Amino acid sequence: MRSRFGLYLLLFVCALIPRALAGRFLTIDEAYHWFERVHLFVEALRTGHYAATNLVGHPGVTTLWLGAFSTWAEQALVALGVISGNDAALHRALLRLPIAIVSSVCIVLALPLVRELFGDRIALLAGIFWAGEPFLVAHSQLLHLDALLSSFVTLSLLSLLVAMQPNPSSDFQGLISLHYKLRYLLFSGLFGGLALLTKSPAVILMPMVGLVLLSTALVAGIRHPWSIVKTTAKPLVIWLVVVASVWIALWPAAWVDLLGAFRSVFIQAQADGGTPHGWGNFFMGQAVSDPGLLFYPVAVALRLAPWTTIGLIVLFGLSVEKSIRHGRSWWRAHIPQPAPYSLMLLVCFTFAFVVMMSIPPKKFDRYALPVFPVLNVLAAVGFVKLAGNSVLKRFMQNTKQVEIRTTWVRSYGLMVLTGLVLAANLAWYHPYELAYFNPLFGGGTTAVWAIPVGWGEGYELVADYLRTQPNGADRPVAALYEPVIDPLAPAEAVPMEWAYLPGKVDYAVLYVDQIQREYKPQLIRGLLGQVAPVHTVTIHGIEYAYIYQIPLPVAHPLSASFGDAIRLRGYDLDTSAIRTQGVITVTLEWEGTATPATNYTLFVHVLDAAGNKIGQADVPPGGARWPTSQWGVGRYISNIQQVPVRADAPAGTYHIAIGMYNPDGFARLRLQAPRSPDSGAGPDALQLAVFEVR
Repeated sequence: MRSRFGLYLLLFVCALIPRALAGRFLTIDEAYHWFERVHLFVEALRTGHYAATNLVGHPGVTTLWLGAFSTWAEQALVALGVISGNDAALHRALLRLPIAIVSSVCIVLALPLVRELFGDRIALLAGIFWAGEPFLVAHSQLLHLDALLSSFVTLSLLSLLVAMQPNPSSDFQGLISLHYKLRYLLFSGLFGGLALLTKSPAVILMPMVGLVLLSTALVAGIRHPWSIVKTTAKPLVIWLVVVASVWIALWPAAWVDLLGAFRSVFIQAQADGGTPHGWGNFFMGQAVSDPGLLFYPVAVALRLAPWTTIGLIVLFGLSVEKSIRHGRSWWRAHIPQPAPYSLMLLVCFTFAFVVMMSIPPKKFDRYALPVFPVLNVLAAVGFVKLAGNSVLKRFMQNTKQVEIRTTWVRSYGLMVLTGLVLAANLAWYHPYELAYFNPLFGGGTTAVWAIPVGWGEGYELVADYLRTQPNGADRPVAALYEPVIDPLAPAEAVPMEWAYLPGKVDYAVLYVDQIQREYKPQLIRGLLGQVAPVHTVTIHGIEYAYIYQIPLPVAHPLSASFGDAIRLRGYDLDTSAIRTQGVITVTLEWEGTATPATNYTLFVHVLDAAGNKIGQADVPPGGARWPTSQWGVGRYISNIQQVPVRADAPAGTYHIAIGMYNPDGFARLRLQAPRSPDSGAGPDALQLAVFEVR
């Protein structure tokens, strides 16, 4: 018992570490909804306005309670002076942490249940798979619903299977009633209630309970309909009572308005599942409103880890092989036994859930997450059964390795190695487990073509890039999902439409999910028509975000090139301060067409009609913060330069000439411009403007 406790504790720690160390990015749902909902939930509890805890019909109550506990713990730590109350990043991390803890605890709680059904080795391997499944890890890091829903549904189902597991000593014959273990039935009801408090797809447990009870009665030899009803009624009523009690007890809104709480769940389920996503969807290279029935099989295959995929293939292959070799005699001899009986019901759950979620038009890959723990269990069964397969044993005997391999499996060394491989895989992808896709099916390359990709990850890297830019904080950044990037970026985030308002933003961001769905296509086409993005955010080979610099409006357009990498777009001129301050102000709008290898110098000469110089400035063309070696394709640089001139200059006509040179040797860059009058400033100098001094 002590060694088993140590094993469970080790698995909990290994599961918790990647789940607790979430990335800095915010998901779209967190930024738009869940951080604020936790605040409203806590405030409703504080004021005793319990009806206000009915925030969304998911109903998401378990997530809100965990967020509330985190909020209270944070407030206590602030009061003790342990942490600062002004750290927004820490606040978000603390809100997520309880989801990671509960998800990890649920893995450990599942182990004894799987052990009751399938034995120690399958239980341990299933726990390792569950702990290291990247898609499950990714969602266990977030303040959201799907990780909790998956854990609670799986625990409820496994507990029910253990509770209703037929007694093998009776060989399933001669039973006049169902013998169930009450504590497991109560456990199933508890987690069934928590699942229904989390998200409405947990309703799948209702028909599954009926299927498990009916199957158990039939396997036990009960055939008369009335006898089946009598024997299944008691456990069914107990389960439903526990579920209802948990659902009502833990939702404060149900205390004061039970009917309203039920109504909100029904309306949310109807609105969410019954209508396509407002931002559209994407499947197999096309923007669509409803991806159809193949969406979840494709999404699950792409999101599964390779070892889970292989384990499922092995399990299917072994089942087919045994059916072919033994025929109906094998089927009759083995199906009534507890393990195959439970195995069939787990397979039924997987198919039933995928079918249920495939009917509504609104679809996301994360909606299929509740089948992943069950698939981990099935994959573990496949691998362990393969190790004991007679064909494999004969092969190993022929290669004289059976003794070594059998000892290796019995010593659990292979499972330790498996755990290390899974840990290394998570470490490689961390903190972007959301960007993990099954390499057996082409990984991210296939995923970007097949299903929607991107849920906010990568926006923090956009913010990091903007923070390094000299003008990154000058103006707002235009982006879709602006609440996701706004807390991270150095400047305010504004809607994408601002990218087309002259002078409003310096940068605009296109996100992969927006491009796939063709959401607001007119905005996408406008940016994609630019020369090139100045930066692309790539995560594990997937291009998540494209950053475009938006050129400022030009007062006086003028096209001229200096060398092969720098183009002048236009200028503005202010001569109003010549007499008062002895300066003129020249604003130059540049565009990078390549990346210069040298930091060039700009000269600005102010000349009279005879070519005499009355003012001069030699400065970096982009100012101190934009040396030309940082320019490149798609770069727009605006530089406001004051040029000192003689305040007592005689009235008359003057002009400004500009050019560029290499400060090492003073060789000027070759000028390419429409024919203009001789500037008087020598070769490769552009006459920019003519003005009058009065």
